[in-house]
Amino acid sequence: MKPLLKSFFWVFLSGLLVFLAFNRHSKTGVFYYRSQVYADKAGYYVYLPAAFIQHFDAARFPEKVDSLTGNGFQLDRKNNKVITKYFYGVSLMELPFFLIAHFIAKPLGFESNGFSLVYHWAIDFAALFYLLLSFYLLFKILHRRFPEKTAFLTIAFLFAGTNLFYYSIQETGMSHVYSFFLFTAWIYQLTFWKKLDKQPGLFGFSSGIIAALIIFVRPLNLLFLLTSIFLNRDFLQRLRAQMKWQFLLPFVFAALMVASPQLAYWKYLSGSLIADTYSGESFSNWMYPRIIEFLFAPNNGLILYNPLVLFMFFGLILMIRNKHKNGWLILMTALLLIYLSASWWSWHFGCGFAARNFVEYYALLSFPLAYLIQYPKQKTVQFLFYFLMIFFSAYNLKMIYSYGGCWFGESVWDWAQYTHWILKWPG
Repeated sequence: MKPLLKSFFWVFLSGLLVFLAFNRHSKTGVFYYRSQVYADKAGYYVYLPAAFIQHFDAARFPEKVDSLTGNGFQLDRKNNKVITKYFYGVSLMELPFFLIAHFIAKPLGFESNGFSLVYHWAIDFAALFYLLLSFYLLFKILHRRFPEKTAFLTIAFLFAGTNLFYYSIQETGMSHVYSFFLFTAWIYQLTFWKKLDKQPGLFGFSSGIIAALIIFVRPLNLLFLLTSIFLNRDFLQRLRAQMKWQFLLPFVFAALMVASPQLAYWKYLSGSLIADTYSGESFSNWMYPRIIEFLFAPNNGLILYNPLVLFMFFGLILMIRNKHKNGWLILMTALLLIYLSASWWSWHFGCGFAARNFVEYYALLSFPLAYLIQYPKQKTVQFLFYFLMIFFSAYNLKMIYSYGGCWFGESVWDWAQYTHWILKWPG
């Protein structure tokens, strides 16, 4: 693709994403369950107004703002504490956009209290910024292994055909689009490490920031960090380079720098540098994981809502059969993620859409999807293949715009509720 055409594509894509996100939130306003700061989203976000406006003084927050935003955080006015169980990584990534919103709030006629509409807009812009940057990095990664056309198609189907769309356009305040960017950035570092290692100090520093953010955005992301160590066949050579002090010292320094605000918050909250803010929530289904439900139940089943994921697993089978690098690693990571997710006490992950904890892992699963996209050679097979990909993408978008924000069925297997969403006119 010519440079001018590429530039036009990215400009057009940026405009389209801004339109989609702001159109989605044009009627939600504030203090509404579909707004950018509500429930879990408020729990991730509250660090920013608490730190920069209310100075972690519960008494300075707007009246009843914790209940108005869905109790994603709590204001303990008796002990003057701001309480959130969520890690602070999302808010750190939203910080530049929050500061811009805070700077322009009064000139635009909004209250500068951290919860007016302009701050909600900032979250939309943050999510879209990281999504676009993810696409750019992912294109670079895929284009190293596959033709340009395949890289573009993979990203297009990844976005339109999975719940990545939902968590970057509909639910911009959730953690998943931020984790998706961090996973992509980490894979980019692993892919181009030989080039980056020419400046080991900078490479170590950036790696430390990304690794720490991956954990402090969502602690269960540790699984990705552990398995990604073995990504690509040159991992032993890469590990030897990363064991040098020129890499390790900046890495550790950067990781501690990212971790320190979280440790400070836990000290403020509990008096200890380490706090179990997820007390009572655990992997309580180790022996009886709800795998069938996690994959196929009308209540947020991964495959049922995102059938395009099947293509990723088909791609993995082809990669393994053809002894392609990373096939077994990605498959084992995906299977382990399914097992862990199905073992979580709330395997459907609350008011999510289609197993939301898979979103960030699409950065890794893009490899088998791209492998499958470029695999068919016969015209008839290609036509059928692309028809199914487009159909599954259209189905995904239809379900996203029909989805009510939570599962309202009478049971996990309430097919009547699922059928209602299929037949419902979006809106």
